[in-house]
Amino acid sequence: MRREAMSSGGEASSFTLSMEEAQSSHVAMLQELGHRGAILGVPADLINLRLILVSGKTKEFLFSPNDSAADIAKHVYDNWPMDWEEEQVSSPNILRLIYQGRFLHGNVTLGALKLPFGKTTVMHLVARETLPEPNSQGQRNREKTGESNCCVIL
Repeated sequence: MRREAMSSGGEASSFTLSMEEAQSSHVAMLQELGHRGAILGVPADLINLRLILVSGKTKEFLFSPNDSAADIAKHVYDNWPMDWEEEQVSSPNILRLIYQGRFLHGNVTLGALKLPFGKTTVMHLVARETLPEPNSQGQRNREKTGESNCCVIL
């Protein structure tokens, strides 16, 4: 891998990095940026979560399929990215994950969601004191339209 560097006099000089040096440099850069991700793809036994805040800021974290939504919230809180400083919350207990439009309860594991290993999955991360009641949206819609879930068996 060839790199160019500027000398203090403004002159460009080139140098060559071995693959090991390039990967090491990439690891250092990712650590400096606050990433907890894989270098050349996601390890086959882990799940890479790209978390998106309401502000649109994103970060990626690696997790085990055995990690629960509560474990993830705690890890993110304990390792809050520096560029998310404006969105800092007071407690990991109010961090909620949203996957495919649904809030995840704290005990749900990534494995139970059947997320693909070795791939990146996108979830939203929001601060919210309580979770909405299950099916509350569906109940409100039925009340508005007068529909019911009854069936007639002949």
